[in-house]
Amino acid sequence: NDFPYAFGAWATGYEYLSAAFERGLSDRSVHTIAMIVNSPGGMVTGCFEAADAIFAARGAKRIVAYVADSAYSAAYALASSASEIVTTRTAGVGSIGVVTYHIDASGAYAMEGLRKTYIFAGKHKVDGNESEPLPDDVKARIEERLQASYEVFVSTVARNRAMSAEDVRATEALTYTASTAIEVGLSDRIG
Repeated sequence: NDFPYAFGAWATGYEYLSAAFERGLSDRSVHTIAMIVNSPGGMVTGCFEAADAIFAARGAKRIVAYVADSAYSAAYALASSASEIVTTRTAGVGSIGVVTYHIDASGAYAMEGLRKTYIFAGKHKVDGNESEPLPDDVKARIEERLQASYEVFVSTVARNRAMSAEDVRATEALTYTASTAIEVGLSDRIG
């Protein structure tokens, strides 16, 4: 998110993708927009706004997501917004899920003889910091936010692929080979 560049094969920002997509939409000589997808995923923030813009343009021009190697997680959210998803025979799609993590480095700090003391205002300002084990109530709040993002992901893919939310949820963030992706509704054809 907030990355208006393509950095080789390592990172392409949603802003960059959106600008390129808009150029294709506004160019009268362009009849089909091909989204070449090869990514393990990306950030939640900005993803669904970009996916919504792609979905909203359906019908204006043909939009094809071509999965050259992989379209997982956020990359799949974007690919699912196209009118059609085409994969190579060895491509993979899916991983419809959301993840974050907490590292408890308190033991490592203790081994080094370090102790971090936070000075803060607002009871929850340092919730989830790496200097302490993650309290259950903080973990529950993080899980609640993750679940909300997951529901946005599920509803976006369900809309984009004309699937039920239950069928999308049933994937349980699995990844699929090209032929299996067609069977479960996450891809249209191999090509």
